[in-house]
Amino acid sequence: MTLLEKFNISLALELANLSLETSIQYSDYKKGKKWLGPKGYQLEATFQIMHEGKLFPLGFIASKGEDIYISWRGVGSIEEWIEVAQFEQEECAYLAEKSKVESGFYQIYTSTEESCSPQDKILNFLKARQIKGNIYVTGHSMGGALAVLNALDIAKNTKYKEPILYSFAGPRTGSPNYASIYDNAIAHSWRVVNSNDKIPDLPLKDILGYHYQHVKQEFGITFGNEHLCDWREDHSLLNYIKQLKKISEDLRVNTEN
Repeated sequence: MTLLEKFNISLALELANLSLETSIQYSDYKKGKKWLGPKGYQLEATFQIMHEGKLFPLGFIASKGEDIYISWRGVGSIEEWIEVAQFEQEECAYLAEKSKVESGFYQIYTSTEESCSPQDKILNFLKARQIKGNIYVTGHSMGGALAVLNALDIAKNTKYKEPILYSFAGPRTGSPNYASIYDNAIAHSWRVVNSNDKIPDLPLKDILGYHYQHVKQEFGITFGNEHLCDWREDHSLLNYIKQLKKISEDLRVNTEN
């Protein structure tokens, strides 16, 4: 079976659009508008992050039929990315095995300032709910790294051992040991990566004396160009979705022919 046959492109597009909803959620919040949740899904819960003394939306939990969807927001600007990405590491406390993860992402995931942490809110929801369908975890950019932290936490610390992850343009999340633990625990995991996108190359494999490794499995796509000045377009989730739609359409045409 080829990589493309293993990769569920319809599911990838669905989850990419749910990742996009986190940006709409964030935009509506900043405009003072009420966000009603993704169309066609039941909004179950939202989770937030404290920034400069205020709570901002970080993502949501939604359901459709018997399935649960957890979506994490990416950064909104290069300045926010620089602030979030510390590139230092700390121990991942939710694992019995010793391993390290990127400090900035981990602190966001476990943050408890002024409210229940995103981590606790999601785990408490899953523990209180009898879920008969699949649990899908997704995110773009920083949200991709948070999705990786979340998926492994679910597999290790709830009764639901088979979360399904599709992330988009996600950076490296942790050490080679963390990646190995993740790869052994999560059977269905895909990182969609544009070959011209620079963000998935961060943190570097070796930086400040720390070692990083991507989790499996990468599904590579290509659009845009490799010029650093075009990083926004190369990193844009809308452009990721556009390219996935093109691949889907090409597959449909080839199948019909």
